[in-house]
Amino acid sequence: MDTEIIVWLALVVVFVLVELATTALVSIWLVAGAVAALIVSLFTDSWPLEFAVFAVVSAVALIASRPLARRLQSGKAPDLNTGLNIGRTVTVVAASEPGRPARVRLDGVDWSAECASALTLGEVCRVTGLHGTTLTVEPIRESAPAAR
Repeated sequence: MDTEIIVWLALVVVFVLVELATTALVSIWLVAGAVAALIVSLFTDSWPLEFAVFAVVSAVALIASRPLARRLQSGKAPDLNTGLNIGRTVTVVAASEPGRPARVRLDGVDWSAECASALTLGEVCRVTGLHGTTLTVEPIRESAPAAR
């Protein structure tokens, strides 16, 4: 096996391992260039030609994938509809004291909930916020009828 083939094969493996070890597109363009240079090395012994193919294919792969990479790294967080439950009513299914999590049911799904006051089993609450997967709730306490 020629030295050039071994070098390009080793570079393909190294670039693939670097890509697998990261969570971002770091060396994927170099993998494409090294594969192209490896294929060229099967037909020629010209290092300058192989390196030129490596450089051109890597550059073309980089330019071609820039729109995708830019879109992936735009930094804009996707809308997860986190505010949809705010204002809705829930029912307490596991009572709690202030500072301790409660369990509430919303649309048949149990959620962890926090509240500044004690919650009793069966109490109806309103969702006022969301932190991760924990709802912030407040009891809906109807005022007592006025005395006559």
